[in-house]
Amino acid sequence: MTSPFAQAHTMFLVLVSPTGQYSIWPAVLQVPAGWQVVHGVASRISCEEHLAARRADLPTAA
Repeated sequence: MTSPFAQAHTMFLVLVSPTGQYSIWPAVLQVPAGWQVVHGVASRISCEEHLAARRADLPTAA
């Protein structure tokens, strides 16, 4: 059985944990308890772009 993370046609979600950690997660899998969907169902590229935009919005440490 191939991992859903490795399948080219898999659709994904962007999740955020209660502690503010982000993850790209296969949409075919159950969202882990406590995590919230913040983007998707979308392609992996769309999810990566969403995360890149979030990183660009973060202030830099001085």
